[in-house]
Amino acid sequence: MSFERSYVAQPDVVDCDIGGDRALLHLQTNTYFTMNATASALWLALAEPKTVDDLVGVVVETFDVTAEQCRPDIEALLGQMIEANVVDVASAEVA
Repeated sequence: MSFERSYVAQPDVVDCDIGGDRALLHLQTNTYFTMNATASALWLALAEPKTVDDLVGVVVETFDVTAEQCRPDIEALLGQMIEANVVDVASAEVA
């Protein structure tokens, strides 16, 4: 048995659509963020825990890009979201 890292939106963050982009407000820190359409798609997917592979699938299905092209950008964005405390990291058990 092993564990796979998953990511989920922090519950103290509210968001709204702004013409295809997205604005986030972290209620505990009063920090405001804006996201482009790609980051917005990822944010919406993070309403439930997702692995990096899940998120790559979301981007590949939504935008004209390959998994190899978008994976590094997704990993970098997740790192920024974790640092900004808008995404939580969890581990899911994998059979």
